[in-house]
Amino acid sequence: MIARYDTKTIAIAAAALIVAVALLYWGYSAHKKSGANQTILTLVTDTGTRLRDALEIETAPPPTDRTGLVKKLDEHAATADLNLQTLKRLDAAPVQALADAADDYLVTAREILKKQADSHRYRLLLAESSQALRDHMRRDNRTRAWIQEAVKAKARVNKDYRDYNLAAGILDKLLDSLAASQKKIALYAGRAILIEDSLVADARRRVQEDLRVVTVEFEKLGQIAAPK
Repeated sequence: MIARYDTKTIAIAAAALIVAVALLYWGYSAHKKSGANQTILTLVTDTGTRLRDALEIETAPPPTDRTGLVKKLDEHAATADLNLQTLKRLDAAPVQALADAADDYLVTAREILKKQADSHRYRLLLAESSQALRDHMRRDNRTRAWIQEAVKAKARVNKDYRDYNLAAGILDKLLDSLAASQKKIALYAGRAILIEDSLVADARRRVQEDLRVVTVEFEKLGQIAAPK
């Protein structure tokens, strides 16, 4: 009688222990999922804020301090990369779908920031090399040394334009792809933290227009520097 009672008691205690462990595991899993979810949304929000700032800069009047602008964009891009690396180190298995959408968004945003910085960096270099070529052409004396230096100056202009043209072209395509990345993350983060389509469109138009203007200037400079 006593033995049967002890066995029953043990069975009940064991069952209670199993339930307690299950509840503890469930609570831990829920806490872990909630923590991962919040961390990811924080990373997405920070990068999105930086991207918004960068695109607002792009749609503002032409900068007077392009060097300072490049530095700011480089800082945004560096932080966006850190956010992406943080995501990749995170144990996001409990929220894998969110993590995948965030990864796509963070990669796209980082590349936009990097190419935006590059486009302004190369445009600054192009302005400097173009002015150097104009100054050199005004000192025309047709000596061998002058001709050799003219060839070098024109080569620098050509390189800077190619670099700018490539960066601006990639930036345009990345901005076009941003809508798809935002659509994915919006399923989990909501539209509130994402960038308005109108701002992205305005930024694309500015990038395209700047590229057109710079190309026209580059072609005119090529005519000035053409052999006579």
